[in-house]
Amino acid sequence: MKNVAFIGIGKMGAQMAARLVSAGFKVTVFDPNRSAVDELVSKGAAAAANPKAAAEGADAVLFSLPTPAILKSAITGADGVLASLNKGAVLIDFSTVDPETTKALAAEAAEKGVDFLDAPVSGGVAGATNGKLVVMVGGDAAVLERVTPMLNNLAGRIVHCGAIGAGQLTKLSHNLVVAINTVALGEVLAASVKAGGNLEVLCDVMSAGMAGSKMLDWFQKTLFTAERPAFFAIDLMNKDLGLCLDEFSNYPMPLGQLVKQTYNAARAKGMGGKDSTSVSEIYEELLGVRLQAAA
Repeated sequence: MKNVAFIGIGKMGAQMAARLVSAGFKVTVFDPNRSAVDELVSKGAAAAANPKAAAEGADAVLFSLPTPAILKSAITGADGVLASLNKGAVLIDFSTVDPETTKALAAEAAEKGVDFLDAPVSGGVAGATNGKLVVMVGGDAAVLERVTPMLNNLAGRIVHCGAIGAGQLTKLSHNLVVAINTVALGEVLAASVKAGGNLEVLCDVMSAGMAGSKMLDWFQKTLFTAERPAFFAIDLMNKDLGLCLDEFSNYPMPLGQLVKQTYNAARAKGMGGKDSTSVSEIYEELLGVRLQAAA
């Protein structure tokens, strides 16, 4: 499996595609962002005019796309990959979408003799760059085994979650917990600092105790910095929360719904492009504080 198409080369996809090029795969890429395509071409990838052209002759087609609608178009549209793929090829979707979309696309692929794995990832741009992503896979175990040598160039850990859609369900659940943790930390830390607490002391004690979390550690690289770089946008987290809560719509989810509304408020204030941890700015503004580490 050496011929690979990569559809969607944003912040994550660009790093993943670049790793495959470096590993010796023949990679053809498509993305509407021409500058992103040109950057990968300079590293040895080939460019295609659309997903259909990218997939011609490919053993596997990889996707890293922002929404279910864009993913569906890239697979089943007039210029989608199913229009050119040969039987026996594999579609691997690293996007975060809803399980029902995944199951429907997998069924359409199967009609063409094409295998499908949903494989959303965790680890951010850093994980994509250093090949240490956690990949949550839904689909046939034999298909996963066939593509594992390729995925090993991208992942520090590959988890087979179950049948088609199980990877997406796992990822959505993961992101809901991340968002709940993010909002909880922002609310409590802002209130504590407003009441006179020292941010460094608070974080030191929380990290040493049961309140410690990977999100609290991550705040050191995002929210607590002067620059507050956008690694994973509020818009994208809000999209994932909507997909997750739609999936859980028949269950009582009061905390999840409250967190979703907090992200809605951040977007309404024009903060959608900021990092998802910057949802805490809602509390900063309400309380008149700034959660920033001492220089």
